[in-house]
Amino acid sequence: MTKASPKNIPDSETEHDIADVVDAADKRKGIQSVEVSGVIIAALCDFKFPVPLKDLADAVSMPAAKVHRYLASLVRIGLAWQDDQTGLYGLGPMALRMGVSAIERNDVVMRAGRLLRNLAIDLRSSGHLAIWGERGPVLIRTEHGGPPIISTMGLGTVMPLLRSATGQAFLASMPRSAIEHVISAEQEILHWDDATVDRLIVDTKQRGAAVIEGDIVPGLSAISAPVYNLDGAVACCVTLMNPNANYFQPGQAAFDVFTRAIADFTQSWGGTPRAEPDQA
Repeated sequence: MTKASPKNIPDSETEHDIADVVDAADKRKGIQSVEVSGVIIAALCDFKFPVPLKDLADAVSMPAAKVHRYLASLVRIGLAWQDDQTGLYGLGPMALRMGVSAIERNDVVMRAGRLLRNLAIDLRSSGHLAIWGERGPVLIRTEHGGPPIISTMGLGTVMPLLRSATGQAFLASMPRSAIEHVISAEQEILHWDDATVDRLIVDTKQRGAAVIEGDIVPGLSAISAPVYNLDGAVACCVTLMNPNANYFQPGQAAFDVFTRAIADFTQSWGGTPRAEPDQA
């Protein structure tokens, strides 16, 4: 039998499949089109906002026509998304679903999600779980144990670092070197000096939780604290919000219930904060 030649097969994808069979001993062999798609998706992750095709093509060093063909397939399966009016591209709903699913499979984050639900019900509050992203705290889960609080904070929202309870919990528990770029960007907007930021960190640590009143949503009381991995790094932060003024202030029953629950969870999980986070 004459061996088929790749040049007789019009589908380039099939050519790679045949090469994989022929070169089965090479365990690193893969499907090139999948790898190219991964490069494009990674670039979409790097852009902060929906991006024009030309800019995306420049970012991955590929011809725009080639990137467009890949994007057509990525849009169809939900990994990418195109705005009907502007034509700009971004990550699609399947990409968000994959990210959230991967996060939920982290055992400590999954357990922290159950803690959030129980606290929201016990304290008749709304709340969310956040992890650290490239640009700050990112919301990955929400719960409502009382009347839902109307806000624009949905899954994927990046919270302010200096003005939100969630952000302040990360600020006080993460190495300064790891989040300095976010701190500096917000300092410039708020016109805060280093002394103001340092004082905020000290106050949050001494209190044992970040507490704010109406900084993001007027009249809203919020509290947040970190949950740690076994290596001492912050896994996520648990945040609750309540429409009653001063609801989570130190000395209030809700403050004690929240901080005690976080401490008990940390002890049961075995996570311990690093002694010197700024030197981590």
